[in-house]
Amino acid sequence: MMKMYVNLEDLPLRRKKARMTQSELAHAVGVSQAYIARLERGTIDPKLSVVRRIYSCLAAVQRITCAELMTPNPVTIDSREPASLAVELMIRHGFSQLPVVRGGVAVGMIEERDIIRSLDRDLSAMSAGAIMSHETPPRADETNSIESIIPLFESFQAVLIEKNGRLTGIITRSDLLRFKGTRVSRQLL
Repeated sequence: MMKMYVNLEDLPLRRKKARMTQSELAHAVGVSQAYIARLERGTIDPKLSVVRRIYSCLAAVQRITCAELMTPNPVTIDSREPASLAVELMIRHGFSQLPVVRGGVAVGMIEERDIIRSLDRDLSAMSAGAIMSHETPPRADETNSIESIIPLFESFQAVLIEKNGRLTGIITRSDLLRFKGTRVSRQLL
């Protein structure tokens, strides 16, 4: 039987790039966290089948696209609609933010804090565009990997997803947390 040399020196870097903990990778591959730790330290010689599962798992995490995770056709409000309608939509759907569009193109976002700042005014007399945040949330294409947008969530609550410049979906922090907590494990087993 011929032995094959496999260099696992880059395993910790690849795992961290995929934003997985040792425990998450171990669960997805079907080994213990201690086994992954020992692999990363170089104190064990793994079976080739385990190495293949590890690299397959890490590659699969990086291939998941925004289109697969996004909430498609998000509830939006036109910038000319009354701000009071934005409040109604957010309450009805339990949203903490709502994309503001004009002609199908995202122009901003109304967040709970924007509404709170405007509570002393008549929201039915104001447009959604008048109270929306001036800081437009980041946008990403449907084909971008989830891995590529994760850093955006350090500063923003949501990322708007587009196709050909048109809003097609939204990914929120809670979507990302659900994905991280459940979807990775199910997809990669």
